[in-house]
Amino acid sequence: MSTTITIPDELEKKIAGRAGAQGKDVEQFALEALKRAAETPSLRELFADAREEIRARGVSEEELDIRIESAVKEVRKQRRA
Repeated sequence: MSTTITIPDELEKKIAGRAGAQGKDVEQFALEALKRAAETPSLRELFADAREEIRARGVSEEELDIRIESAVKEVRKQRRA
């Protein structure tokens, strides 16, 4: 399969820089990044068992979603720091 994407110049420069630092070409670097993204389970998948346990304790789906979203925001905030 072949797919073409258009990326902003600034992003392309960043990708090229990181690829070069790892001794890879842009295509190889991008393919590996996309593969990691596709194979990494979503947070919903990771928390599936915990969601079931929490539901069993009587926490509503809405409250559970609020708690999970809050945890996701905190993780993203920490990753940016």
